[in-house]
Amino acid sequence: MGKEISVSAVLIEKEDGTYRANCPELDVESEGDSSEEAFESLKAAVQTHVRKAGAEGLKQVKCFKFKVSLD
Repeated sequence: MGKEISVSAVLIEKEDGTYRANCPELDVESEGDSSEEAFESLKAAVQTHVRKAGAEGLKQVKCFKFKVSLD
């Protein structure tokens, strides 16, 4: 098996019912009619991005998940 990297995915349902998927570490985005479609599209976009950039050239970036009050 080849090299692998671990990255995060954020899926957001838009008002029109479609989904936006984002990989914050690499600043890569995709969209789809379903969450699964958006996620699969994101995986392909990340793979393309990493192949072009070269995995060795990627820097480690920390990604945090947090909550904010909407009151």
